[in-house]
Amino acid sequence: MPSPILVIWVLLSILVAGTCTFSFLQPFWFLHEHFTHSFGIISFCFGDTRFFYAQEVCGSYGGNFNLGSIPSGAWQAACVLYGGGCGLLSLGALFATCVVCVPVDYRKRTTRVAGYTQIISVLIMIAGLLIYPLGLGSNFFRHYCGETASAYNSGHCVIGWSYMLGIMGTALSMFCPFLCQYTDMKTNEIFS
Repeated sequence: MPSPILVIWVLLSILVAGTCTFSFLQPFWFLHEHFTHSFGIISFCFGDTRFFYAQEVCGSYGGNFNLGSIPSGAWQAACVLYGGGCGLLSLGALFATCVVCVPVDYRKRTTRVAGYTQIISVLIMIAGLLIYPLGLGSNFFRHYCGETASAYNSGHCVIGWSYMLGIMGTALSMFCPFLCQYTDMKTNEIFS
């Protein structure tokens, strides 16, 4: 029977990998104060006022996803870092799931590999989250959020729910490498 900490670690690994990847794909990292425009790492939305009612149109920067079409160098770096971190975190979740299936003799080694993968992914994602606001001073962002926008100052825009979800997912993923060290503890050892 697997340890309760092993089960918690596997479930948390899957949860944070899904949460961070979902956040990465959303265009709601920063929102205009009137909610007419929103910006993410790889996509954006804007209110199309050609219609009687404002219809929200969303898409990738430049039409199809291309790293070079992202309007800021800082956003391009954040895309590579945070997206790469999400990929590594998903790989760590896959390794964590495999730990339950492998024989007990190989469990410690697989757990160690998953833990190191999760540590690296967390550090990379933190770097991506810190670099992203540097792009708020780009001409593209200033056009929509005002001339007062600069690095770490969003002008007329506010932090969106997707950016906060990315921060919370990354913060929760910090517990995964810690939990993986205790996956071999038995139930009676935990409560004694």
